[in-house]
Amino acid sequence: MDELDRPIRHLSFFEALASLDEQDAEWRATTAGLVVLRLVDAWLDEGAHVASADAWGLSAVREAVDGMSPGDPARTILGGVVDAMAGAPRNDFALVAAPLMAYGRALNFDAKWRLAADVYETLVANAHPIDEADVYIDASMQLGYCSRMVGAWDRAAAAYAEAGRVATSVGDVVGILRARIADARLSMSRGNLPRAEAILDDTIERAKAEALDDVAGLALNERAALAHERREYEQSIRFAYEALSRVTGQATRDRVLADIAASFMELGVTSVARDAFLVLAATAQEQYVRWTSTLNLFDIAIREGSEPGFELYRRQLARDELPIALRAHYHIIAGKGYGAFSRPVQARRELDQAIELSASHRLNQLLFTAEESLRQLENGIAAQSIRAAKTEIPEVVADVAEAIRGMKAAVGAGGG
Repeated sequence: MDELDRPIRHLSFFEALASLDEQDAEWRATTAGLVVLRLVDAWLDEGAHVASADAWGLSAVREAVDGMSPGDPARTILGGVVDAMAGAPRNDFALVAAPLMAYGRALNFDAKWRLAADVYETLVANAHPIDEADVYIDASMQLGYCSRMVGAWDRAAAAYAEAGRVATSVGDVVGILRARIADARLSMSRGNLPRAEAILDDTIERAKAEALDDVAGLALNERAALAHERREYEQSIRFAYEALSRVTGQATRDRVLADIAASFMELGVTSVARDAFLVLAATAQEQYVRWTSTLNLFDIAIREGSEPGFELYRRQLARDELPIALRAHYHIIAGKGYGAFSRPVQARRELDQAIELSASHRLNQLLFTAEESLRQLENGIAAQSIRAAKTEIPEVVADVAEAIRGMKAAVGAGGG
């Protein structure tokens, strides 16, 4: 391949840097990640000498990592990648696989999906699909997830399929079932709910038969998402609550609790939804979950007619550097809230910002929602959006509501 035609490695990092101020901590963190990945490339391509103690490149990379904020978890992780190479007599990929996976997860937790996907692509490109099947399968699954989060459906499908293929070839039952769950998730995203349901029901049965609680929990949570999509909210809560008793990872448990809260919100039981979102806003491992939970608390304040709560969350979210889609969502909720609290000038301003942001980034569904909200505002419909919260908790999910109250009490979450 001609050098001019060769893909640029770690393009996502270069693109991210182009949008950042060199004085920001985020710029330093992204730069450190990029130079570490480039050192990994050189170490694997050229040999262990590029990371020897007297190598100029090694010193420059260490300096970049040391320049990161001391409280950034990725600083320690990237330092571990560098240390693994510097102390190695040979360029053995297995030495850097685990810290690179940890770096990908750290980016994932901060909702930096394009950067995380870049790291996972590096892992997939270098891991042997048989000798290092665990790394290969896990990285492929994570690549699929990150791709799905940025709307790269074809890349997500390919990554999930590759994870399933390798899992099958090495007899990894957990990997096979996880890949099937991911396939079902993609089917849901594309609107094929019957196919997703069939895959998930079969996966739940197989996982339970193999006593794979964590995998069964993941499948049950996707089954809950499918029920939610069909507006079967009580059933969705039951599926998700069973999932909560089976899954183990903190980030996964956070997402399950968020799904339960969303279904309570749709039922109109905002008191329980609020309790769950307060817990998540305070304790969720992933930044994205903390943001979406706060956005939901923002929305609940409007539904319950609490103008002080609305202002509290509006100010908090206005200070946060939200991803584009969440920023557009914030402006939509703020516009609805201002309209509901009879402040039409501010409402129009927020909705105009939502429309501009959604249009410029081709967020078509959010654009439609923002335009519809503006139409309702102009027709005087928005002022009717405040309504008394439904307080009755359906008996079939009363135990779930009680458990969520206990979670809130345990973490001391309050507000709203």
